[in-house]
Amino acid sequence: MEFSTPSCELQRLNRDLLLDTLARLDGSSMAAASCACSDFRDVAQDQRLWQQLCHSTWPSTAMEEAQRLISSSPLGGFNKFYADSYPLVLPYGNQACPGISTSAWPSDFVSLIDIYYKKKCILSKVVDGIPEASDFFNDKAYNCDETSNDHQMWFSNCPFKLDALIFESRTAATGDNDHTTAAAAAAINRNVEERKWRGDFCKVLKDDLRLSWVLFDKKKGKAVNLSSWKPLLVQRSWHSGMDYMLRFGSIVSMDEHLAECVILVRCMLTERGKPVMWREISMTIEDMAGEPLNGRKSLKVLNRALHCLRSKNHLQVEEGYHRFEREKKEIKKKKEHREALADRLCISIEIAVFIIFVYACTTFF
Repeated sequence: MEFSTPSCELQRLNRDLLLDTLARLDGSSMAAASCACSDFRDVAQDQRLWQQLCHSTWPSTAMEEAQRLISSSPLGGFNKFYADSYPLVLPYGNQACPGISTSAWPSDFVSLIDIYYKKKCILSKVVDGIPEASDFFNDKAYNCDETSNDHQMWFSNCPFKLDALIFESRTAATGDNDHTTAAAAAAINRNVEERKWRGDFCKVLKDDLRLSWVLFDKKKGKAVNLSSWKPLLVQRSWHSGMDYMLRFGSIVSMDEHLAECVILVRCMLTERGKPVMWREISMTIEDMAGEPLNGRKSLKVLNRALHCLRSKNHLQVEEGYHRFEREKKEIKKKKEHREALADRLCISIEIAVFIIFVYACTTFF
């Protein structure tokens, strides 16, 4: 009795048909399909599939500068970039990383920023390095051990801030490193007209606006998404009904403490039918007390973020952030309590000194 050797029916399909099939899947489904059989696995390793998937997920990766930086780095392919950038940083997801190099240069980092409204990308931007620090850190004559360098002292000791976009006087940016879809942005303003008398546009932004900030290390070939994807906070300016501030971010676990990457987006909604005017897109680093970290410590946090644990479960990430906020409030409350006790003590000492002084004056004079 003869038994036929089991074979995969997909072997009868040509490679182009398999490529077209996998190109219709998302990253998780493509990774799962590659485990089905050897044919799917071989086809799923085609970098053209992952490059197309990265371009559709993060339109900033399709820009000429981004493709040049990614292709020239020791990344290992767009599949590695997708695996690093798609999941979000998991708060309290610390892991032992004894081999991590804590040294990092501002020019090593590339920021790939994409903003979406109702699943349509309305802004993409690429920022190579840290604008405020790249000039003097890229100087070949610069010695990182020189303490007398004013620029190094300024960056290392002043609060860190990475400005991806500062006030745009134009409603639609048209540079080489950014792209705005006017039709999608105008849809926001149509909703403004419909809801402005009800005053609930903060909820619309929280429900429909999304942001991705992928930090890419050109030398190490690693990437991480520092955004929370959904806004953590949306505030409306009190003096202007059309100015909004949105806060995104992530929690990075260091060796003995936590740090928060705070991403702020400020925008102004113009009259109906015109795009959004972006006022600011920036990132800062804060400790658990809400104090901004300086440039030296912030570079260590960004470097550590590249090695943090991540999760595709956005609910788990959100719960971790809420836990961080509760602990942050407790720390702030204890700090305020200590300061109040110190103030009372100082007042008590001043009163005691005044009473002694008055008593001495009345006794001896």
